[in-house]
Amino acid sequence: MKRLILSALTVLLTIQAGAQDWRELRKQEFLDNFPYKYEVRLGWGGYPILEAGNFPNSAGGMFMKYDVDPYYGQSSLDNMYGTYQGPEYMTGLISGEFSVHFRNWFTLAVEAGFNGMWGRVYDKFDGSFVRHTRGISFTVIPHARFYWANTKNVRFYSGIGLGLGLGQYDRYFEVYPAFQLSPVGFSVGRKIFAFGETSLGTAYFGGKFGVGYRF
Repeated sequence: MKRLILSALTVLLTIQAGAQDWRELRKQEFLDNFPYKYEVRLGWGGYPILEAGNFPNSAGGMFMKYDVDPYYGQSSLDNMYGTYQGPEYMTGLISGEFSVHFRNWFTLAVEAGFNGMWGRVYDKFDGSFVRHTRGISFTVIPHARFYWANTKNVRFYSGIGLGLGLGQYDRYFEVYPAFQLSPVGFSVGRKIFAFGETSLGTAYFGGKFGVGYRF
């Protein structure tokens, strides 16, 4: 009985040692293929969905919601002689990012970016141009990124981020929470690389892509 127990313990220890050796080999293999501790990224994000609804304009509407009162509104002096907001535009989030790779599967990153906004206000009576509307927003989001597939030149990941945004548009100021969820992202390249990711959140909706540098 003692021999059986000793044999079982020996097998378990051998399996454990083998698993440990295998993990060390995989870790060393990853370090050989990916000898980088840090990376920086420059990216452009999709539609800033929260900011489109966050910032009202002095013509009486919300950003990206055009005023059609001159044609379809109630008959009043304001509808006839006031102003209305014309088309409005945004750059989308243009951001920079600094990342630290802690494990082959885990990275922490901090993203900071801005979104430019602009439009025009017109006279409701004759449709003449009155003035420009302008604004800008800033967003800072720490991200946790989880890599679930690693090769020498391609990495796949998912990520989540929570941060803060603030902005001003047409004399209106707002501070608000920022949140991003990236179900699938990838990077292609080694020291210099390109990346893309699907993303849902307040700072950009739809996705983000750009380039980066590792060191």
